[in-house]
Amino acid sequence: MDLPGPVVCSTKDAHLTSQPEGSEVSARRQFLRTFLHDLATPLSAVSLHLEGASRRLLRGTDPSESLDIARAELSRAFDLFEQGRELLLAQPSTREVFPFDDWVESAARELSTDGIVIEGKTEGKVVGDRSKLADALSALLVNALESQADERGASAGSRLSIVRERQDGRLHVRIENPGLLPSGDPEKLFAPRSSGTGKNWGMGLARARLYAADAGGAVRLTQDGDRVVAVLELPEELA
Repeated sequence: MDLPGPVVCSTKDAHLTSQPEGSEVSARRQFLRTFLHDLATPLSAVSLHLEGASRRLLRGTDPSESLDIARAELSRAFDLFEQGRELLLAQPSTREVFPFDDWVESAARELSTDGIVIEGKTEGKVVGDRSKLADALSALLVNALESQADERGASAGSRLSIVRERQDGRLHVRIENPGLLPSGDPEKLFAPRSSGTGKNWGMGLARARLYAADAGGAVRLTQDGDRVVAVLELPEELA
């Protein structure tokens, strides 16, 4: 009996627990758990389709379809493995004190787009790995820009506003854009193999969460009416 087409890989059965805010150990443990789950899923699909190819060969029929699917799943598994390996084996983060407001502006300029308007000022400072935190912010901004383009049309000339603010001794970058988060648990968007409209869903958000947690911060995604709100928050450096 032939296998019925490609196996759909998802994280719907992954056990995702709530992450204590600012806990690097918890963020890394959660990433590792979902990473291993997501890696096992396409590898299981490879095994199933290779078995299907073997049965077709024994019957004297063409195994090309099963082999092509197995190759595609193996390629996805390899890409996921390389990204996860790079993240898990990354060099320890550097720690430096830097102005929060200037850092947000610099990270936004790196995207080379006119579609971002920065509002608010905190005059505060944070401490952490400036480059990694910029990568975290970039992942959130790219997703918001792509989602906004999907909602309004790439040629609509819409602009994205991000707000710098201080709340309870922590400095926030708040990014809002029209759109809806996928139904179900938004936490699953942080699973490495998660998919969505933005190219940084999944591994990009997982990396952003790890980098933020390493600096004592957090990344959150919430739905506010018809708008998606992404927040990167970091503890303010008062010394």
